[in-house]
Amino acid sequence: MKSSIEFTSHVARSHRDALEALMFFNACQERVADCIAHAVDEFGYPEIVADGDHLRIRIGEVAAAQSLFAVESDSGRPVGVAVYARPELDRITVMHLGIAAPYASGGARASEQLLLRLLREVRRSSRKMKGVQRVELHYVRGRSARHWREPSKAVV
Repeated sequence: MKSSIEFTSHVARSHRDALEALMFFNACQERVADCIAHAVDEFGYPEIVADGDHLRIRIGEVAAAQSLFAVESDSGRPVGVAVYARPELDRITVMHLGIAAPYASGGARASEQLLLRLLREVRRSSRKMKGVQRVELHYVRGRSARHWREPSKAVV
C-alpha cells in the first residue's frame, strides 16, 4: 500500500540522511542545474540546520526563509521540499525545490504529482498572509517566469 503524504514545516532530526539526499544528492538536480546555480548566486547556499528535535533549511542570509516539507505519513521521511521567503509584501518567492526521484517526472510514483501538490500547499499557506498576491517560482526565471495570482486580484 502506498503511503500518504503530509505537509509540514519541519522534519524530525532522525531523518537527516534522507533530507541530505533530497537536498544535495538528488538524482533529479541535473534537470535544473542552471536554475540551482542561479538561486545559489542570488540567495546563498542551502544548509540543513537543527532546531531542537527538528530540521529545517536555511538559505544564505535570507533570515525569513521558510521550509515546507512533503513527508511520507507512515515513516516521516521527507520526499519533497520547498524553501520560500517573502521578499516583498505582495509576493512569495520559492527559492529552492526538491522532489525525491520516485515522485519526480518519470519516477514510479510520478502519478501522485508531488511537485504540483507541494506548490499548491505553498500557495494555500500564502493565502493566510495579508497582502500576498502571487507566488513566484525562482527556478523558472529566465525561461518565462511562473506566477500564481489570486483570481480576484489578477491583472489582465
